[in-house]
Order: sequence, then C-alpha cells, then structure tokens
Amino acid sequence: RAASHRLQAHFPDTSVQVWRSTRTWQSRLAPKRPRHSASVDLVMRYMVWSLALYRAAQEHGMSQADAGALVETIMSDVYQPVPAALFKLSRLRSAKRETRVKWILGMLTRYFFSAPFRHRHIPSEAGMAFDVVLCPLTDYFKDQGVPELTQHAACNLDYCAARAWGVDLVRSQTIADGAEHCDFRWIFPAHRERSQKAGQT
Repeated sequence: RAASHRLQAHFPDTSVQVWRSTRTWQSRLAPKRPRHSASVDLVMRYMVWSLALYRAAQEHGMSQADAGALVETIMSDVYQPVPAALFKLSRLRSAKRETRVKWILGMLTRYFFSAPFRHRHIPSEAGMAFDVVLCPLTDYFKDQGVPELTQHAACNLDYCAARAWGVDLVRSQTIADGAEHCDFRWIFPAHRERSQKAGQT
C-alpha cells in the first residue's frame, strides 16, 4: 500500500509490472531471510521488501541512486507514524520531553532492536548516547551485494524519529559506511539552547 502511489508517480505506465517484479523478488528472497527474535524479524521483513523493490525498480530502468531514493521515500512513509505514536504513548510516562525520549530509546534498544543487535551505552550530559556495534541489517544487505541500500532502507529513518520527538540526532559514522560502530548522539533541546547561549556569549 505504501509503495502503490509512489510507484505510479515514478512509473506511470508500468507501475503494475514493477510491483509484479517486486513481488517476484520478494518471494525469492523471503525463504532465505535471516531469522531472529520476533521484533527483529519484523524489521527484517521490511528489509526484504525494500531489497525486492530496489531490484525491481532497477530492472525497469531506474538508476541505482534513484531506486535507493525511492526505497527511502517509501520506507519513510511506512515508518513515520511509528515514532509519532511512541511519543504520544510516552506521555503516560512523563510530561518532560527528555524523560519521554529516554524511555522510548531505552525500550527500543532493549526490546525491539534486540539481539543480534548489540549496543554500547555511553554517559552523556547532552541527552542520550549509545553506539551500535553490531547491526544485522547492514550484514543482510552486505550479504546480498547491496551495502549501499542500508542507508536508504534503514539508517536515514532514524532522523525521522528525531524530528518526531523534537530532538537532534548527531551521527558521524555508521557500520554501513565501513565504520566499526554507529555513533548515536541524541541531543535534547535544553542542551541545544544552552550551547547556543554559550556560543553567543
């Protein structure tokens, strides 16, 4: 459903054929999908669909760069309601933004992005910080010969979450780019404002 109108915009005459190719690719890829916990399996299913669409779009004449951008747009459409819903739910936890975001991130790293994901939490005065030192999504796309797709299908969606929560995400490197870890640094508004005032003085 998320892909339908996007495909019609990019492939006005052949969107049905592109989707048919996507489903064919997905049926080939699904049986070989790595199996993990229920939560990680859900994410992996979306990664399989992303790869299927990426392959199908290129089969129908789209460039690699444009196919990656298409996947990212569709995945953003799918993902955006999730952090927004979590932020609304966190209101039951606290009225303070910092408390709410810390609770969400703690819940996500503990229960949703669970093993084989591995995280290393780091003390932070600016907000919340952790490194991802093992990412099965990166491993999957690398094994499939499309490491460049990781950013579009997964990594860049983290910034959607930051916008939904009203915080900044500063990340200088990712495993997908060849680094040893992804450095997630979530900066809360209060610290951002203090930094701006300090810079002005």
